[in-house]
Amino acid sequence: MKYITTQYLWSHQNEVFVFGDNNKRVGCGGAAKLRGEPNTYGFITKKAPDHNDGSYYHPEEYEGVFVREYVKLHNEIKTHPEKKYLISKLGAGLANRYHIFEKIIEPNLKSGLEHLPNVEFLW
Repeated sequence: MKYITTQYLWSHQNEVFVFGDNNKRVGCGGAAKLRGEPNTYGFITKKAPDHNDGSYYHPEEYEGVFVREYVKLHNEIKTHPEKKYLISKLGAGLANRYHIFEKIIEPNLKSGLEHLPNVEFLW
């Protein structure tokens, strides 16, 4: 398993690190600490970058968000076959208070993207 750092991203410009993001697209918790790098991509897994209960998605409300985010990411990957997309364990860390990773993200993301040759899952 690769550990993605700023230095790694600098030396692998054709690789795009996909991390769990929030609706506000701010904050640097968890893998989002790399958000300022040009070869990163944020995938919404939280409402806001804080620890308030209302900032976390429950699985039933996250389903629609996941579908929208998945379609955008899939289109991005297909549009840039020259790039390799390194997909972190989206929503499994700070955003997983209500188990959206196990219930929605992991089974659907892997089955939908694992056939693409320019995708690598980091778990």
